[in-house]
Amino acid sequence: MSDTKAAVLVTTVRVHPGNEKAFAEWHARATIAPGEFTGFISAEVKPPANSDDKLWSVVQRFRGLEEMHAWQSSEAHQRLLSDAASLNGGGGADVNEAQNLEGASAATVTEVITTIVKPGLERSYREWAAKIHSAEAQFPGYRGGFLQPPISTKQPYWTTLVHFATPSQLDSWLESAERKKLLAEHSALVESWTAHQLPNSFAGWFPAESSDREPSTTFKQSMVVLLMLFPIVMAEVRYLSPRVAGWPPSIGTFFGNAISVALLAWPFMPIAIYFLNWWLMPKKSAPILLRAGGYLLIAVLYAVEITALWNLL
Repeated sequence: MSDTKAAVLVTTVRVHPGNEKAFAEWHARATIAPGEFTGFISAEVKPPANSDDKLWSVVQRFRGLEEMHAWQSSEAHQRLLSDAASLNGGGGADVNEAQNLEGASAATVTEVITTIVKPGLERSYREWAAKIHSAEAQFPGYRGGFLQPPISTKQPYWTTLVHFATPSQLDSWLESAERKKLLAEHSALVESWTAHQLPNSFAGWFPAESSDREPSTTFKQSMVVLLMLFPIVMAEVRYLSPRVAGWPPSIGTFFGNAISVALLAWPFMPIAIYFLNWWLMPKKSAPILLRAGGYLLIAVLYAVEITALWNLL
């Protein structure tokens, strides 16, 4: 196994009608319980692919197979599997596990919370954290959470990650009455806490979300940025570089980069997003062939650009 690959454990649960609330509480526990085990990286929840499919997935990532197997053989893990089966009347066929070395993560928005817990109240704080994770798991768009205790005396804070599918769904949880009530409870347990949201890699260029569309992934965004940036850089090498050849290299490079960023921001990226938004943020009902067609189109456009600019230099 390559050292760069994480070991991934995927637990699938078919949720029978009427068990949705109990399952929300279960998968909240499933995303934070491995946090006490060495080598745990992250966990996320993946909803059914469509409204007719009731199969949910909990994806747990570990640094390696050894760490993952330690979690699998633990009493806590076995208890989670037993509880999942009991949700549907003990039907073992409704709960399955699979292992692999890498797992694709759906696009999510993440709230990062760091907390200084009052000395001696660590157990009470962990119990409170289980309550708030259970509550947020019942909100639409929840994709999992992660709770990490302090890793050293130099880093004395607890770290919490909360994943939701879209910014608006995260905001619905952050502004909810349930969360405010739970935060009031935790004020007696902590000395201080801060929270911030991880920004999108290309925040400001791409639409953040749409109620009837899937969020754009960073990979797709990177492909479009490359599509627009390549001809700009080629033109700069051909026409700008000879004119700044006598400048100090750092100044000439900075000037060229400034022009590239300005042209990307306007008009290249707005134009690209206008024509490619059907693929960047496809409608949730869009067929697979249409989604795949976007990747093919980008590949063709790459080839066209390379061919057209082949003799530019």
